[in-house]
Amino acid sequence: MPPPRSRPVVAVVLAVAVMVVGCSSGPAGPPDPFPPRPVDIAIERLDPCALLSDTTRSELQMGGARAGTAPVRGVSTQVCGWSSIRTGYDYSVQFLPEDAADAVGAPGTRVGVVEGYGSVRVIDRVGSYPLCEIVVDVGEARAIRARAAAITRETDGSPRPADEVCRRAETVAADALRTAVRGRTG
Repeated sequence: MPPPRSRPVVAVVLAVAVMVVGCSSGPAGPPDPFPPRPVDIAIERLDPCALLSDTTRSELQMGGARAGTAPVRGVSTQVCGWSSIRTGYDYSVQFLPEDAADAVGAPGTRVGVVEGYGSVRVIDRVGSYPLCEIVVDVGEARAIRARAAAITRETDGSPRPADEVCRRAETVAADALRTAVRGRTG
């Protein structure tokens, strides 16, 4: 048995050891690439066809909305599409049951912010009919994907500029977010 004076020292050492073990954690995962969300958006309560304002639909010369569903990793998701034969673009807004951060790091991606929400921009088919997706982080395992795709080429036969296609996708994403936040949250 230790002498009486050493008992307080043993108690202090034991308490410090317990605190150190209790405060340590396992290895940290990758940092979240996005800023904190202004507010979570409960996409399951929304209609993707109702997210674009008359102003945006007019500016992009969109035709009527086409509601539908599309599978994403085995889950049926809501999607709405619009075409603009006059301007040569297709657009869509889709609700995804996944984290937007899952798209980070794929070829052709860029992290950004739309209306205060973290986003990932994905560009594909640059050499033919460019497609640009803006995947926006709106909640845990919830994202809104806004797409713009060129369906025609320039008059000289060259592909549409990818930056212009992405500008249109960003316009759709920003308008959908503003409407979703007003309608919103959960």
